[in-house]
Amino acid sequence: MSIHLMCLTSDGGVPIYSKKRGDTETLPFSTIASLNGVHMFCKSQGVDLPITYLEDSMIMWKEFEGTIVMIGIARDITEKTLRHLLDYSYQAMVFCVGIQSIKKIKNIDRFKRELKNYYPLIDQLLEVVESDLFRYVDCVLCSESMGMLTKLNEFSLQIGSPFCAILVRQRIACGTEGWWDLDVIDRKLLMLLLNASSTIQQDVPVYLPKKSPSIAYRFISIPLTQGVSICALCGAEPKYDVLQGLSQQFWMSELDMLIAAEQKYPKSFPAGIELDAHILGFLLLNREQAKYVMSRSGGPTPNSATAGKGRHQGTLGLSSGGTSSAHRLDILRSFFHQSVDVMEDTLREGDRVMNLEQYWCSDYHKCHALIEGSNVLCVLYTSAIPTHIMR
Repeated sequence: MSIHLMCLTSDGGVPIYSKKRGDTETLPFSTIASLNGVHMFCKSQGVDLPITYLEDSMIMWKEFEGTIVMIGIARDITEKTLRHLLDYSYQAMVFCVGIQSIKKIKNIDRFKRELKNYYPLIDQLLEVVESDLFRYVDCVLCSESMGMLTKLNEFSLQIGSPFCAILVRQRIACGTEGWWDLDVIDRKLLMLLLNASSTIQQDVPVYLPKKSPSIAYRFISIPLTQGVSICALCGAEPKYDVLQGLSQQFWMSELDMLIAAEQKYPKSFPAGIELDAHILGFLLLNREQAKYVMSRSGGPTPNSATAGKGRHQGTLGLSSGGTSSAHRLDILRSFFHQSVDVMEDTLREGDRVMNLEQYWCSDYHKCHALIEGSNVLCVLYTSAIPTHIMR
């Protein structure tokens, strides 16, 4: 996998930045200029050239606000993923500097300096591009969620912000109604900012691309325990130290509940839920609120651990008994992207998805997806389980 991501001004083709990831060489300026020249020529002829395919890669162009052009060159990722990368790279720019700064770039050097908080977000996007579910935010299932939400709503009123959430290791455990009303792009960028930062403690101005691209909010993140934090979108007041004091005072009596929620990591679901021994992991998505929970289960039973060994190692290179935690989650993501997500777009009739199930079967594992209303459940099984039993 290799990716080049470039951003230039639309009118003069002046480079704003160029990033790369993977085993690939840095592109010379002449190549970048030529790629931009192709876009400018097509534009002058009234032709839209969004993508072109090379022997082993693709090139994608996208212009935003008539002032900047994003160019992506990628190998071994899907067209959909590259399109998401370009879109989120632009939205992250709005997130950091606001739409007005992008619509009117008066001084390119000053504009580059304004983007100082932007580059870590782009690095983070490139880091997770293969594994990220761009249209969903990462969550954790807690039996304490209802209790935390009741207290969170009280806290929200106390600080005067309808946009609050509690995070367990950067995964959302619960959020106010206002938080879930935010567009998934806004929520995703807020989480991306936390993941790109070296500290959980935050007080930074952000422009929400969908809700408020012209007027900045303050994004506040305050640690409550070692692994639990609270975040909120605020105006100019109250000051961070005041919010920090209020948070510690307000949540002091709920430390046991917060610590119990933190113990759900890394499983991301309550300990009281027992999964069948054949289940290696699952991905549960809610499309209405654009959120997901992903977890790998414990290992397979001794008998199933040896099932499927022999003949050859298979395309994924691991038997079900030797599948690592990260590899299990990769399989689930691939199953969702290549089977469930693709078929949803194809078999949609209005708001309903006609195809309610998907299957994948290989020598070393099996996958099954069930779509019910707004929820999608993808489960990864050992290969030993009969296909009809998965359902």
